[in-house]
Amino acid sequence: MKAIPFDRDMIESAHEMANEMGSIHNSITDGAGNAAGFLGEIAIRSYLDAPPMSTKDYDFMYNGDRIEVKTKRRTVRPMSHYDVSVAKVSGHQEPDWYCFLSLEFNEKTNGEYRGLKNVWYLGLLSYSDFWSKATRWDQGQVDESNGFVTLIDMYNVPISELKFKGSLHETYI
Repeated sequence: MKAIPFDRDMIESAHEMANEMGSIHNSITDGAGNAAGFLGEIAIRSYLDAPPMSTKDYDFMYNGDRIEVKTKRRTVRPMSHYDVSVAKVSGHQEPDWYCFLSLEFNEKTNGEYRGLKNVWYLGLLSYSDFWSKATRWDQGQVDESNGFVTLIDMYNVPISELKFKGSLHETYI
């Protein structure tokens, strides 16, 4: 895992993009996580110096590959036994690589995350590796390790299964 840089401009851009988008069909949190998703995408693109390009099937291109960013919000630093997830409703996406990030906040109050501390680049998996390693979690299923109730059908892989090196390019080339 690596904490990657973020700044106020990135946060403001993510909120503007989320406001423009509004709630999208099949959103896990009715649009509440859109800003987090956009911030993850903006931060990793900035870190990699990759140009913006968003489609319904992937978030940007890097070295000729389609990259889909998946971001989770947390109030703790991610640990290797925590999971990354792809929602079942995202099954139409067929990127070359899934890139996973976590946003670490100071607190969560009344369902709202406050005080962004870190943007963590967790690693990535190829599309085929993700789906061969993933475990399905059904909506309503409880993760006994932390009490999290699955909000929507999703597929999970432990962070320890991700590929990671200092830059995305080094990871898969």
